[in-house]
Parts: sequence; structure tokens; C-alpha cells
Amino acid sequence: MAKKSKGKQTAKKDTRRGAVRRQERRFVSQASTNANVVRAIGALSALLLGAGLWAYFYAKSFTDDDALKAVPSYLIAAGAVFMGVTIWIGTSSESPVRVGAPGISVEKGELRRMPWWSVDKITFESGALALVVTGKDETGSDWTFKVPVKAHPEASAWIVKEALDRVPRRVDIDDDLLAKLPEAYEHAGQRVDLEALQVVGKKCAVTGTTVSYEPDARVCSRCERVYLKKSVPKKCKCGDSLAHLRPKALEGIDDVEEVDASDDDASDERTSASSETAEETAES
Repeated sequence: MAKKSKGKQTAKKDTRRGAVRRQERRFVSQASTNANVVRAIGALSALLLGAGLWAYFYAKSFTDDDALKAVPSYLIAAGAVFMGVTIWIGTSSESPVRVGAPGISVEKGELRRMPWWSVDKITFESGALALVVTGKDETGSDWTFKVPVKAHPEASAWIVKEALDRVPRRVDIDDDLLAKLPEAYEHAGQRVDLEALQVVGKKCAVTGTTVSYEPDARVCSRCERVYLKKSVPKKCKCGDSLAHLRPKALEGIDDVEEVDASDDDASDERTSASSETAEETAES
């Protein structure tokens, strides 16, 4: 019996190891100024600072000649100014961006995230050379933000790649323009491991019922939309098949509501309306 229990434990561990990890990539903004210009100004500032300090501490000719005494101070001041210019043009004020399984996130003090299932549209603004992401954040508030391609070339590339894989109908960018955008490299960004999705407290995408027991929930692997196991449609709103998530009791039954991506907005309105009606009935 002991051998059998050990075998079961090993099988469980192997299953967990083989499971797909939930990850996202963190991208730090890049300076829009040419890197060679930044390096040249930085080298000049280092040269001036070094020469000024050497002249101030070791060059006797500057200390003996009253006319040259101020030269080391001027060199140090000029080096400090060029160092400040290097830092100014070599950095960017754009916030870090995260892209991965839970959606698109922007770090502005606190992390604000837009799940894939709440993305309404991803477009490209030619004037600003930036991706424009429109949708709702995790709290349900409307949110629109821009990701400049110059400051975030890797992040913009991965946003487009992930969006085409997860919510392709939400990407409203011409194919010719997509070909001109940066390429999503496999090793770009910093990979961040995430915990499993917390489904308790979230609402079913079909019925609007709040999930109170984790085993009752089913999650779309593509957009992470949450369903109750008794209300899982054959197809998710993002277009991914959910047949493998449906319980055996629903096999061959078509009465579970299926919502196509084109009906996404209308379905969300019906869900919110039904939730409000249920709350009013409970209060009365």
C-alpha cells in the first residue's frame, strides 16, 4: 500500500511539473534618442570630469598660475552638465509595461491591468507612432492607453503577438502596417512567473453569477474568461473551443448559451442587467 501511495504522489508531482506555467513579460521603456549620441555625450562628460578632477588635485601648473586656477572647476562643471544631459536624453519617462496570460498591464505607481477578455480594440495611431488599447480594467472601469513604439518596441511587438493569438478580432491594424511593426523576439523582456488565476469572486461570463467555490469554475485558456461549469458554452467569446471544459452532463445539449465575439458587448449588457435585476429582487 505504501508503494502505491508513493506512486500516486509522484504522478501528481509530475503532472504539476508538466503543467503550463502562467507567465507575463515585463518591458522597461527605451530612450528614443540614438544610442550612439547618448554614448558620445556620456564619454565627453566622463572625459571632462576626469580631466577636471586630475587638474584640481594633481596638476601644479594650475595651482601656481592664478590665471589657470579656475580651469579645473570649469572642467568639472562642464562634465557635470554633460552628465545631466546624458541621463536626460538616455532615459524615458514611459512606464513599464507587462504582457502575458492575464492581459496587458501598465506600472504607474500601482499595477493596472486590462484582461484579454475586456479588450475592446487595439489600433495604431500613425501620428503618435503608438498602439492604442481600448477596453476595461479589472475593476470594470473604461480605460484607454497608448504604448509608443519608439519607447516600447519590444512591448508593442508582444502586445500585437499575444492579441493576435488570444483575441484576434480585437486587433484593428492593417496587415501592411503589422508587417512594419517590431518583431516579437522570444527572449525579449523579463519573464515573471504568476500564481494561478483566482476565480473565486469573479462572475460567470454567461450567467453573471459570482463564483463562490473554485472547483465550480472553468477558465478559457486563451483569454482567461471565467465560466461556471454548468454554463460552459461550446465556444468562448474569444473564439476558442471550450468543448473539453464542458461536463459530461452537457454533452449533446445545445441549451447552454453560446456567445459569438460579435455579440460580446450585447452579452455584457445582458449580464449586467440580469445581475442588477437579481439584486433588486433580493432587496425587495
